[in-house]
Amino acid sequence: MKKVFFIITIIFLLFNKAYSANPDKGEATTYNITMQKVELCQDSTCSTSYTVGNNSKTVNIASASAGADIGSYAPTTGLPMGQTYSHLRVTLSRSFTISGSVTTDNGACYTDGDTSSATDNLHVGTTTASSVAETTIWLADADTYNAANGAGGGANIPIAYTSPTYASTMSLSGNSALMIYELAAPYTVGFKTPVIKVTFDVSEALGAFRTGGGVCTLWPEEPMVTISIL
Repeated sequence: MKKVFFIITIIFLLFNKAYSANPDKGEATTYNITMQKVELCQDSTCSTSYTVGNNSKTVNIASASAGADIGSYAPTTGLPMGQTYSHLRVTLSRSFTISGSVTTDNGACYTDGDTSSATDNLHVGTTTASSVAETTIWLADADTYNAANGAGGGANIPIAYTSPTYASTMSLSGNSALMIYELAAPYTVGFKTPVIKVTFDVSEALGAFRTGGGVCTLWPEEPMVTISIL
């Protein structure tokens, strides 16, 4: 059987947010994600799947080489001939490394290397452009967060994972996030090698809320991803 190379990408993170004030989105100049597992699935629930990548690999999806980097994660041989796959499931670390800025109604917010982000706390950044830095930002638990300090149990920034835009389903499990995506078209394994082309747009991949008092709270937003099979 010929090698079948999948340039697969994954994408993430669907936050269904309803805000009460001035949140906005901005460009992430760095957006590092850590893949843990990628599976091709024969149905929407991934009850029958085939693992094409099963180790830890960090990729900056804001870089020009992101597609090739992800492709090297799962160059695969041995896909069962004749099997048809309709979905893809990806397991990611909930910890991202992001740098960037967002302009809100109350002014700009920047990532600053602060370590305030956690699974139960959003990142508190800075209003100083010269302090922008790569920052570890976690996918926070589903909750409503306080814009003044990023803490959970607040009233300003609701985060939920029930209505993803691109994924069919999304869930959190410990320090991992799992997403299932429907392929643009089902793929049946044959002798001809497919090429899956992936492009990213991270121009709105960082979210922020700046209070009138100048406190900036930031979180990861979902990158725009285009996947085409050639």
